[in-house]
Amino acid sequence: MSTLIPGMLVIVTMLITSGLLFSSFLSGTSTQAGSLRDLAQSRQALARSSINITSGAVTSPATATATDVRVLVDNVGAQSVANFSRMDVIVQYTDALDNPVRAYLAYNGAVVADNRWTNPVTGIAPDTFNPRMWDPDEVFTIDLRVAPAIKSGTSALVVVATPQAASDQTTVTN
Repeated sequence: MSTLIPGMLVIVTMLITSGLLFSSFLSGTSTQAGSLRDLAQSRQALARSSINITSGAVTSPATATATDVRVLVDNVGAQSVANFSRMDVIVQYTDALDNPVRAYLAYNGAVVADNRWTNPVTGIAPDTFNPRMWDPDEVFTIDLRVAPAIKSGTSALVVVATPQAASDQTTVTN
């Protein structure tokens, strides 16, 4: 009898511990499966997303201290872009004083401004399916202004990325 009670306590402790470990294992496995499902969905969206910059050019220096650029981007993937403020536009160039400049340009829905970019009202063509939404097979116009100005006779690298991580780049010469 003196060994029966400690033996039962050991068995009960092992059963409780086994139950807790099994419960933790199931919970962890369920969480990991959910994470893998979410990862697969985002990779699928990324695989269906692609853009192609078809042209880029300096349109005209707005002032002696800033340069205006227009970039045309074709949505060649299968994902639409509705929120333009979540897009990334980055420009790398040399200014008039030979300083290297790398600038992340913020979206400005109204008009182009220093170190900002915008999409003009008529900047999606053809905009027939979802008005003011950049759908597949539509060309998106980006007007941007960089300050300080791009040095005359040099090129600037313009990188555009969508919220789905599709990106492309081009060079424009001033």
